[in-house]
Amino acid sequence: METPNNYVFIHGKNISHNTLAGSAAGPHMSIDKLFPALLECFGIILCGYIAGRADMITESHAKGLGNFVSKFALPALLFKNMVLLDFGDVIWAFLWSVLVAKVTVFVLVCVLTLIVASPDSRYSKAGLYAIFATQSNDFALGYPIVDALYRSTYPEYLQYIYLVAPVSLMLLNPIGFALCEVQRWRQASHPQHSSLGILGIVVLQVLKNPIVFMVIVGIISHFALGERIPDVLSEFIDGLANSFGGAALFYLGLTMVGQLRKLTRDTGVALILLITAKLLVMPLVCKDMVDILDMGVNSTSPNHTSLSNFAFLYGVFPTAPSVAIFAGHYNIELEV
Repeated sequence: METPNNYVFIHGKNISHNTLAGSAAGPHMSIDKLFPALLECFGIILCGYIAGRADMITESHAKGLGNFVSKFALPALLFKNMVLLDFGDVIWAFLWSVLVAKVTVFVLVCVLTLIVASPDSRYSKAGLYAIFATQSNDFALGYPIVDALYRSTYPEYLQYIYLVAPVSLMLLNPIGFALCEVQRWRQASHPQHSSLGILGIVVLQVLKNPIVFMVIVGIISHFALGERIPDVLSEFIDGLANSFGGAALFYLGLTMVGQLRKLTRDTGVALILLITAKLLVMPLVCKDMVDILDMGVNSTSPNHTSLSNFAFLYGVFPTAPSVAIFAGHYNIELEV
């Protein structure tokens, strides 16, 4: 006698499962590859820290590595994934939830910093802290973890890593960069410029940022090239993009050397508040917004619960190492 199977239509996908096997609740995340993914990420960070601690890599070498990561590897990775994005079968409620969560945390951190920070660094701190609290380590750390957990159950979740990246890179980060540029301009004291001239200078500096620029070029190329990278450029882009993960994590380990000694009471308080915003407020808002926006027929499906958990997991991802590169570029708050 054949075992009857049930078929559940979830977000446009037929997912079969055997009711007699007790799997009617739908597929679950797989954790068998989670430890190797975490070991890969934190092991590379530890290698970078050891290299810096043992003076194998000098400060100037570390700065060169940071420039490579921020100006070549990360822009290439973003360009590649903006071109190859597949907008089909996207659960837009998840993207809206992440957007609302990031904007909420960004505005909250930015306003509070502008209120309490000293005038000599108010705008730059507000911009950098807001980026710190909203930009997750989506690619170097987040993608391996999501791949390990969901590859065999909800593989479509992997593309959300690249879909949510523009929320920070194109909407929020430019605002933070603009605040940093305003602070830089105020310290340089150029009274001959009008308000419109200041705005033009700030916008130009933001657009010259390789990360912002390549995201814009990638989205334009997505439609112009028909969601594919020409063969003549494919290997070149892949070579740069594939170098980001290890190099970024290694650089993060390098930047951690000696920073603990620079922490003061004020920076310690700032760090605690920023970590609270990033690792507590962000995931809770993400999860709650999915519960609110993904209602209706999906609210009782197994995929709704999984999507809500994934939103919480995404919010918990720590801050991207590229924020340390931004801090080095503007020479502010490196110890935080």
